Amino acid sequence: MSVNSLYKYGNCLVKSAQKALGKNNSKIPKYLYHITTKSNYNSMLESGVIRTSKDVSPLSTLDGVFMFDIKNFAKRWFNTWVGYGGSDEKYNIGSVLLGKHSLVRQGADKSSELVLLRLRTNKLDVNKLQVRIQDTAKASYIPDGESAISQRLHTRRKDAIEYIYSNNINIANAEKIGELKLNFKSPEDVFKYVKERHFDTLLKLLNGQPEAKGVKVLEKADIKPKFITDT
Repeated sequence: MSVNSLYKYGNCLVKSAQKALGKNNSKIPKYLYHITTKSNYNSMLESGVIRTSKDVSPLSTLDGVFMFDIKNFAKRWFNTWVGYGGSDEKYNIGSVLLGKHSLVRQGADKSSELVLLRLRTNKLDVNKLQVRIQDTAKASYIPDGESAISQRLHTRRKDAIEYIYSNNINIANAEKIGELKLNFKSPEDVFKYVKERHFDTLLKLLNGQPEAKGVKVLEKADIKPKFITDT
């Protein structure tokens, strides 16, 4: 095969992959969701974009907008607990995200004001969208993520997954669908919160939205809990 033929064949493969990741492709959820604080949301409105941020994981070099799919979040994140090192304490990874555990240093009041945004994936360049599982101990865990098309494989494996978009996102492409102030008075309140599942928080954020019905079904489902260790 000539160099020219290889070039044409390569272009054909790229176009096929891009077509497979098109607007109506079932491999990518129709909507993704981004949880943030109210103060951050106000900054987004002022700047006009949802800015990328550096991943907090020391294993990763990722810089992006971190999002999740509601069905996977309710079904997998809320049924996954993580233990740190030799501690007997177990934290629910869904509640850790909703409780804004990583924002405790900014003050309990700031970390209590949540805003939920819904984004249509057909407004995103799917070639800049990656997925990553949450279980760092699995052989399939890739710190910097992998192509979003891999979400089907991880869904079959019953993994809790997140989506990462490598560019800033125009705030016009995001819809605010929920806002809630949690009653955290101290960091201890946050630590207590993340030791349990909190479908109630998610349902309040989804109040009046069609996604709430599916979340209620998953809340009642008898899904086997999963325990992972993060060292």
